[in-house]
Amino acid sequence: MGKGKVSEITDPQANTLRVICQIIDEKGLPPTVKELSEVLGISHASAHEQIAQLVRKGYLKKEARKARSIVVIRRPE
Repeated sequence: MGKGKVSEITDPQANTLRVICQIIDEKGLPPTVKELSEVLGISHASAHEQIAQLVRKGYLKKEARKARSIVVIRRPE
């Protein structure tokens, strides 16, 4: 049996979401995974995993093979 969407996010995921929203609000563009990893001080792989978890939990949407394809569906509360 597969897992459904889980709306609860961890503190690091909430921080990632807040940073993504802040960058979009300031620059008008979503960050690349590389930019996000630099701002958060984490590895590229960790930033990619944070994004993947937020997509799975319904907070973000992402188009494949596009550098700035992050779309915020739900902002942090």
